[in-house]
Amino acid sequence: YNNIKNNNIIDEALLFNEIKSILEKNGIYLLDLKVRCISDNKKVYAVIFRKKESVSHSHCIETTRLIQKSIKSNGYDEGDYIITVSSAGFRWKFNDRYELFEDMPIKIKYKDGEKFITVSAVLKEAKDDYIIITVFDENNIIDEKNIKILKSDIIKSRLSI
Repeated sequence: YNNIKNNNIIDEALLFNEIKSILEKNGIYLLDLKVRCISDNKKVYAVIFRKKESVSHSHCIETTRLIQKSIKSNGYDEGDYIITVSSAGFRWKFNDRYELFEDMPIKIKYKDGEKFITVSAVLKEAKDDYIIITVFDENNIIDEKNIKILKSDIIKSRLSI
């Protein structure tokens, strides 16, 4: 049993929390951040999102610089890390922070009693323990309005085209 301390890499949660609040002041949301170490290659993967506007190349550069600054300020060598920043884009699977995706098209699979239902919809509203969606039929016409789904009943959800 060998307990190696992650090849001395920065803590993922620390890095996420440090840059999340800075980005959000600029209307950029950090959806995901992973820190990996394979051999001597230290990598940071980040996914960012902007409501109602697309993520630009400059937003990715700004996020990369914030990650580098945070790595350095925590006593690590930012030059040891390969940093990849991308936008969430369509088909992004999300497990939390539904409020960021209000008024956007989603595909959702959820449990309704004993049945499992998968639909394309627009996320109308997100609350702490439930969401409200508007479902479309196969011709993209509103089929039903305002279906309330408990977050605990959601199997998976993602952005949709």
